Amino acid sequence: MALLDIKGLNLSFTSYGQTNYVLRDVSLKIAEGQRVALIGETGSGKSVTSKAVLNTLAGNAAVTGGKILWRGDDLLKQSDAAREKLKGIEMSVVMQDPLSSFNPVFTIGRHLDDVLYWADRRAGRKSGRAERRQRICEVLLKVQLADPERVISSYPSQLSGGMRQRVLIALALMNKPALLIADEPGTALDVTTQDEILRLINDLVRNEGLSLLMITHNLGVVRLTADYVYVMRKGEIVEHGPLDEIFGNPQTDYARELIGAIPPLYGEAVKDQKIAEGDEMVRLEGVDKTFLQKRLLGPDGTTKAVRGVDLDIRKGEIFGLAGESGSGKTTVARMVMGIMRPSAGRVFIDGVPLDEMAGNRADRAMAQIVYQNPGTSLNPKRTIGQTLSVPLQFAGLEPKRHTARMEELLERVDLPRHFIARYPHELSGGQKQRVAIARALAANPRLIVLDEPTSALDVSVQKRVIALLEELRDDLGLTYLFISHDLSLMRNFCSRIAVMLRGELVEQGRPAEVFANPEHPYTRALIAAIPVITDAEEAAKPLVTLEEKQRFLVSSAA
Repeated sequence: MALLDIKGLNLSFTSYGQTNYVLRDVSLKIAEGQRVALIGETGSGKSVTSKAVLNTLAGNAAVTGGKILWRGDDLLKQSDAAREKLKGIEMSVVMQDPLSSFNPVFTIGRHLDDVLYWADRRAGRKSGRAERRQRICEVLLKVQLADPERVISSYPSQLSGGMRQRVLIALALMNKPALLIADEPGTALDVTTQDEILRLINDLVRNEGLSLLMITHNLGVVRLTADYVYVMRKGEIVEHGPLDEIFGNPQTDYARELIGAIPPLYGEAVKDQKIAEGDEMVRLEGVDKTFLQKRLLGPDGTTKAVRGVDLDIRKGEIFGLAGESGSGKTTVARMVMGIMRPSAGRVFIDGVPLDEMAGNRADRAMAQIVYQNPGTSLNPKRTIGQTLSVPLQFAGLEPKRHTARMEELLERVDLPRHFIARYPHELSGGQKQRVAIARALAANPRLIVLDEPTSALDVSVQKRVIALLEELRDDLGLTYLFISHDLSLMRNFCSRIAVMLRGELVEQGRPAEVFANPEHPYTRALIAAIPVITDAEEAAKPLVTLEEKQRFLVSSAA
């Protein structure tokens, strides 16, 4: 008998009198101790399926058919009170964003104690605060947080992203559940931190005898954490089977499309971009950036985010700047954009010192930026037309020509003209990012800073956005500064890459050269942490010693 057996589940949402069917005849089975992955693009129904199991659906949701069997009993026939007793005890969930999962005004200890207290009450047990604190410390040690007392007394904002994710896993394990549901647990994390978290989940599943449902659109994550795979598209399971069969011989066009959209880490598919010839578009000479801090981080109350950076970007080039969060990438981008002034050194744009361009509107329009999350970079109260009109006004375009120019911009990014009247919430993630690209193009820039422009997108949408950016670069003669922690994407998109560590550039070169022979241990560690989908790519990764990890990577459990 399966631990969890979903049979022919149908589910709909009703809003404003309209019914939308989001799950259609979904069947999925998880045995005790089995690792199962549910994959598909955003909006395919993955998270809704898990919410149906956990009984956390919105009030306008309705199950219109099917069964959800837990140890043979149909959960859909049980009362809400009976199902509530299962949550956090028999089955637990680890959510995607570790920061938004916590109340910022409560300590970590308060969060964990509340979970234990109410779980004990539901189970009819009495426990004292001291006993619960001991159990909390034990589970924090299980998730490799070496100083549980410090973690307990900390607020969520005082922990790194990796530490917060470990605390979320501790919350899920607090009452020794049989099933752990992990909903995109590494998406919001750097690649090295994600690698640590995924390996931790694997260790816990093995050591604690858990079953795992991994919900993700990252197929590299699937290879690390699953034995059996279900592929979901538009609310339906279109294919399922053992991991090797799905990856080695997918039967549906959709599964083949997902696998084919993953940027190869090694092999012949790489595009060996030629380094652009000609003049420099951007040059940084000995650039430092120092911030004053309320808490003393240095002997004089300062922290240096960027240290002695020298780099040049040639006209027409796609230059990649890689590194983990906090390495200084975005600070460099802001100085290139003129949003920040360097504390030392100089920044030149097209041969002109940046500080001489501050009052010139045409010069300021030369460089534009596309941000990471299109959902937050677009004003939800403005239509797409209103959003695009702002840079057009800045560029001095006559108001009577705005509509024609906006239609031209939308066509340039492969969006229909009638999107001018739409609001951001009416667009998909990929469509919103295309609007953000159109906004960057509105002022006719020559340099565009791309700050993690695809990290919030599904892999297939990412592939289409990257293809659009390449087409725009070729047609309009643009220069890109591409900022990311995704080295596999950079390898297939950039002409040169540079790697940042703690504010310093530690390696530069053409992608093929850097991947074939990474010189710095930090670069080797970044490449080694990238999740891949084939054994051949895994075997080709550079070897990283434990000493190198401890020396060059800031552990998420520190």
